[in-house]
Amino acid sequence: MSDERYRANSNQPARHGHRRATRREDAPRHGGHVPAGHRVAGREEPRPRPAQRTSRPSHARPAAAGHDPRRTSAHATPARGASHASRQHGASYDRHLSGGAPQRRRAASRPAPARGSSRRLVAIAGAAIVLAIVVFVVAPILGRPGGDAAPAAASGTPAVHDAAAASKPTEINLMMIGDILQHSGVFQSGERSDGTYNFDHIFAHIADELDGQDVKVLNQETILGGTIADYVGYPSFNGPQEMGDAEAAVGFNVVLRASNHTMDMGYNGIHSELSFWKSKHPDVHVLGAIDVQDPNHGSLDDVYVYEKDGFKVALLNYTYGLNGYIDSEGAVSMLEDEHIKKTMAKAKESADMIVVFPHWGEEYHTQPVDSQLEWERKFVELGADVIIGDHPHVIEPVETIDLANGKKGVCFWSIGNFVSTQPDDENLVGGMAKVTLRKDSDGSCSVARYSFEPTVTHKGMGANMTTYMLRDYTDALAATNEISYGSSTSCTPEWVQSFVSDVLGSGYDPASCKLAVDLTKSA
Repeated sequence: MSDERYRANSNQPARHGHRRATRREDAPRHGGHVPAGHRVAGREEPRPRPAQRTSRPSHARPAAAGHDPRRTSAHATPARGASHASRQHGASYDRHLSGGAPQRRRAASRPAPARGSSRRLVAIAGAAIVLAIVVFVVAPILGRPGGDAAPAAASGTPAVHDAAAASKPTEINLMMIGDILQHSGVFQSGERSDGTYNFDHIFAHIADELDGQDVKVLNQETILGGTIADYVGYPSFNGPQEMGDAEAAVGFNVVLRASNHTMDMGYNGIHSELSFWKSKHPDVHVLGAIDVQDPNHGSLDDVYVYEKDGFKVALLNYTYGLNGYIDSEGAVSMLEDEHIKKTMAKAKESADMIVVFPHWGEEYHTQPVDSQLEWERKFVELGADVIIGDHPHVIEPVETIDLANGKKGVCFWSIGNFVSTQPDDENLVGGMAKVTLRKDSDGSCSVARYSFEPTVTHKGMGANMTTYMLRDYTDALAATNEISYGSSTSCTPEWVQSFVSDVLGSGYDPASCKLAVDLTKSA
């Protein structure tokens, strides 16, 4: 399948020649052991139609089944109205004329009225005729443009607008950032002098990117257990829930919870985090785990569907493993065949399109490994339209893929880290994935556009710990990156551009700092 796939990266190195990021021996390493038995896995107003047109031009979009608003708009009714008005006037005028002669005949047997009375009768009769002409002939003509009888403009306008609205596609814009890793240096950056925490600085430089997006996703790699235990970084994480407050405040509304660190604090950790989201940010949807300590926890087989104007998109999240922890209660959504088949079948029944977020692959590899290739094939066979991966902590290629329905989709193999204190320069580079999904008036759905824009983690102390879009990252910032950690970095804008170009290939434009593909132009 990969041979037939159009690659946004035409000069991309072969998949299996993946490079492995190097790391310094004395730096803390995140990611952990992969347990045995786990696979590493604008708009001009529409012109009124002529009343006599009885068919749409061949290029017009069909209206909703059983009803074409344009056929019942103001432009068809006038002719019927004019005809009816003319008939009404004709009938009244005939009755007036036919009724005059008998009256004159009857009047012959009576005394002749005075001349003045006759003149008054004639005047009255003439006035009646003129009035009838005005009411039944002139008024309808003056009341419409072009001489066609028509309802008032206000009653015709909605039908025109309804027809235009019916033909306009519905779009859902989805974006995602990479792994949120609460290493000690990350959670310490949010600590205030009074002992409270605030992490707004982490997202300050990317907040504008969420404008205009409908579905805003992040991968909360490490558990937000809060005060159930001490805050700790690698290898078994627990972080302040104030990170979640910052994520919600900036606008994220979907959190991925299925990762290899979901069980780091056991079921108590999952319960604490999911209770936090449920009580403090109920509009944020958490995917990939359930709270088995809550009697009303639902099922891992439940599918979350985002809906906009009747356009439904299912979102699914799975992880390859749990770093050796045993999930005997079934709290975490796993990359397992039967679970995936069941949930994707439900998604296909309840939604128009499917987006899958797999936690997969091998850490520090900049090319997808065999297990990713196999899972991608299965996802596509089961109906996935978009795949956005995470876990390797480095970026991997972005590809246009052939879907089971014959259309085109996209696979972001890995979008890397968003924030961490991992030591290698490659770990500081992540990405922002954006996808526009479209549903046309005839019900057909497709991936319209997608893009990938690199991000850079700036490892500073306090509020200087943050993440920038690559296009905003400067040499001056690079000169201070990591200094607080007693090390230096070669992560300059020039180096990042070279690294990203190497991974993404010729589809990436360094001038705009973006890889962008419009699938509507290739359809």
